Amino acid sequence: MEHQGMYKENQEDRAGRFQWLQTTPERLLHVTEEISQGSEPKISFYALLASASLIASFGLIANSTAVIIGAMLVSPLMTPIIGISLALVLGDTSLLGRALRAEAMGVALAIGIAAFLGVFPLALEVTPEMLSRTEPNLLDLLVAVLAGFAGTYALIDARLSPALPGVAIATAIVPPLANSGLCLAMGAFHGAWGSFLLFFANFLAILLVSAGTFVAAGMAPRIPWSNKWEFARTFGVAVAGFLIVALLLTHTLVRIVKERYLNNAIRENLTEELSGFPSTSLVELWQKQFEDKLYILATVRTPSIISPDKVTAIQEVLSRRLNIPTELIIRAILAKDVSATGSTSQVTAQNLDGFFISRKLNPEVMRIQLAEQALREVLIHRPDIILSEVKLVQFPRGPVVVANLQTSRPLTPEEVKELEEKIQERLFEPNIRLLTRCLSTIDIDAHGRILYAWSHFGSQSPVDAALQDKVEKAVATELGKFPGLFVNNVDALAEDDRWSVRVEASGIKIPTSKELNQVEKSVSRRVNRNTFIYLWFRSETMLTREGLLSVEDFTNNQLRERKRQ
Repeated sequence: MEHQGMYKENQEDRAGRFQWLQTTPERLLHVTEEISQGSEPKISFYALLASASLIASFGLIANSTAVIIGAMLVSPLMTPIIGISLALVLGDTSLLGRALRAEAMGVALAIGIAAFLGVFPLALEVTPEMLSRTEPNLLDLLVAVLAGFAGTYALIDARLSPALPGVAIATAIVPPLANSGLCLAMGAFHGAWGSFLLFFANFLAILLVSAGTFVAAGMAPRIPWSNKWEFARTFGVAVAGFLIVALLLTHTLVRIVKERYLNNAIRENLTEELSGFPSTSLVELWQKQFEDKLYILATVRTPSIISPDKVTAIQEVLSRRLNIPTELIIRAILAKDVSATGSTSQVTAQNLDGFFISRKLNPEVMRIQLAEQALREVLIHRPDIILSEVKLVQFPRGPVVVANLQTSRPLTPEEVKELEEKIQERLFEPNIRLLTRCLSTIDIDAHGRILYAWSHFGSQSPVDAALQDKVEKAVATELGKFPGLFVNNVDALAEDDRWSVRVEASGIKIPTSKELNQVEKSVSRRVNRNTFIYLWFRSETMLTREGLLSVEDFTNNQLRERKRQ
């Protein structure tokens, strides 16, 4: 009743002021009792706080925003802060002592539980959710100011009480404390201090704003700032702490804003420079200034490794444009963009509209992409040739397309000429030239070396497969009759009404065209179909005390001998 009479008197004193904050004395009395009970350092309070701290810790470790929000809703730490504020306004030393004790022990418990959890081998890694709480700034303080007012106003006005869960989400109380404990467990003391500073900023902001809201609502026995000394004694320490923290966070905010401007400038210049590389885009960017030098780590998605001289050129551009000595490291993630028809656009990072394709291509990149598409259209019919990379190199005599190919044999000049003409036609550049860089590959399966592309893996009926085997054995038998000729591999391919047979042989004796023609006729009679044989002769032979052998037969004999031992 004493508090109720006091609230009536205070409401009359503030008539005409803060009308929108007015409520009934009964509601103010109910709020006082509710805050007093919530500020009691009871077992249930600490049990709930321990749960909130564990939930927040797991959310930080797992980088889960949803779990961290759950911890904010469960946390009871905001009530003692408002209890401290109310106690200062009412001059209630008993409530002040209980609320301070609950808050101090709660803070220690939340940090201790998180630190204890961090000691366990949970494969702790730094997550973005953890990093975001190590460097608070003035914006965090302003959020706490608004949340402190919203929370206190929602308590005072019964109509707004359902909004309290939203206020709990907005105020970062337990997550910074849990993050501080995890940082301590990981030995990151600077991060632990930053996380605690975030909590302390929220604590002071909520304390002062809720006190002002209580006074404006008429819950104070008298307006404390009517007596300057009494106001200073009651709120001086909190106000001074708030101003100091605000100054610290303002300094941090200014630094973060500068870093973001620098990051944007680096990203813009890097994106511009990387546009000269086909299918290359910036994925992630880290920068750090140390001892008057800017260190940049740029993760780039690219179809080929960027050479050191290109990195040096980009580094010099950044140093000149940013006006600071720069060291650039490009971490290349090898990737290849493939479209249905050979896109004449470039994949870039998403813009604010969510689009990720740029039509404004660097002219050199467009030439490379068009040249690559022209090559692929021809080579699609040549599965024995694999195009791995295309580059454009400027020589004194003009531009040259360099194509890296994987093939079982080097291309002939006529084949290169055909590809070159296709590129010239596609680019409308009759002077552009093609240089093929052939990387020899040998495809071998259990049947032997593949002489016709993928001829060992075609879809055949059992009858066709048996017929193919008969042709290959017949050719091998006939050619094996020549002394000094060793048949290594035979591939037969059915083409319309004839057999085309490619043979890989080695030795010291090469059959003449007439002799090969006789072999073709003999095999044709045996298989009842015209057979054309193409003999790929190699001179690799091995002379041993047992006689002359092909390298393949010599190797196979040694393998069998090792198995017998």
